[in-house]
Parts: sequence; structure tokens; C-alpha cells
Amino acid sequence: MEYVKLDKKAVTSWRIGRLISFVVILIICGGLCFVSGLIEAIAPYRWLVLLFLGLFALYKLFGLIVYPLIEYRQWGYFITEEKVDIRHGIFFITNTIVPIVRIQHITVSQGPINRKLGLYDVEMSLASDSFTIECLAKEVADEIADNLRAKLYVRLDAREKQEGGTQL
Repeated sequence: MEYVKLDKKAVTSWRIGRLISFVVILIICGGLCFVSGLIEAIAPYRWLVLLFLGLFALYKLFGLIVYPLIEYRQWGYFITEEKVDIRHGIFFITNTIVPIVRIQHITVSQGPINRKLGLYDVEMSLASDSFTIECLAKEVADEIADNLRAKLYVRLDAREKQEGGTQL
């Protein structure tokens, strides 16, 4: 079984999201650095605060540059007649298997970053949770949604016929 990769623009989308997070973290770190300079009780330990904040900012910068590439390599999905298999993660790889017959509803959506990049997400809602195949081209997202709906209806029709036949 060969996993299907996401659109290559997924890396850009993830980087933009992480960049926004990085800027917010920098603003918070800058505020904490400023406040630590004003409080006399912290003054002897200010270097420790600055070191911690600097290391945290470096970690977030590393996550901005490197993690989207690793995540893109790990991310994949494939769809069979019975299930949707989604593989994702950076350090810990998660394989999620969604039985098509359990899907209650399918949504094709996009957020503000993905809207600018022309990417869409396909969300499959189950009774227990929801699962998403993210960062897909419009045609691919629509094709997956239509394909899943068709497979779901075929399986439900087959189930109803089987249950109807056993009740007689």
C-alpha cells in the first residue's frame, strides 16, 4: 500500500502557521524580558530568564524551519473500499484507521492560511471523533469527499439489504 502525499504547499501552510505562533512567542518573550528588568527581586536571576527565553525562541525557530519538512515526509493517506488510513506525526507517527461505514458526515473546508494557498481539508466526522486529511488541492478534496460519500452509501445500502433479508 502506497500512501498518497499531501500537496507540496502544505509545507508553506504549516510554516506560515508556525511563523504566526513564533511572532506571538517573541512578543511574549520580549515582554517578559522587559518585566524581568524592572523587578528588583529577579535582577540577579535575569540571565537565567533570558537564557530560558532564548532557548525557547530557538526551539520555536527550529520548529518553524525543520518540522514542516519532516511532517510533510511523514504525512500520508490512502483510501480503500472499507477504510481511510491516515498517517501523520513528527516524532511519534500515528496511523489512524477510519472505517468508512462509521463516517457520519464529511466536510470540505479551508482556513485563512489555506484559503490564500488554495488548499482544502477533508474532515470525516464519526460519533466518537473527527479526522482530517489536510492541505489538499480543491479537485483532490472534492474527489475524496465524493468518493467517500459514494462508498458510504454503497456500504449502507448493502447493510440494509443484508439486515432486511435476515429479518424475514
